[in-house]
Amino acid sequence: TDHMFSWLSTLGGAFSALGDYYEDRAEIAGKISIHQMRLANRLGDPNLIVMCKLFFSISLIQRRKLKLAQFIIRQQYEFAKQNHDTRLWKMCLGIWSKLQYTHMINRKKRRLGNV
Repeated sequence: TDHMFSWLSTLGGAFSALGDYYEDRAEIAGKISIHQMRLANRLGDPNLIVMCKLFFSISLIQRRKLKLAQFIIRQQYEFAKQNHDTRLWKMCLGIWSKLQYTHMINRKKRRLGNV
C-alpha cells in the first residue's frame, strides 16, 4: 500500500502541475486524490486523509471551484490545529495562499473585462 500511495502521489503531482494550465489535467489530479483518499482510509491514517483532501482542494482551485476549496481547506486547517500537526498546518497555509492568489487574478480579469 505504501508503494501504491507513493505512485499515486507522483502521478497526482504531475497532473496537478499541468492543472495550472489545463483544466482536464486538474480534473484528473482531483480523481487521483480521491483514489489516494480511499487508500488512506484503508490504511486508517487520518493525517494522510487530510493530505489527500488538501491535494483535492488544489484541483478545485485549478478548476475555479473556490468556495468548495475554501471550505475543505478550513476544515483541514482546524484538524491540523487540534492535532498540533505543524506540517499539515503549513500545508493548509500554502494552499490557502494559492486560493487567495487565484481570487486576486480572477478579480483582475473581471476588472479588465469591464474596461
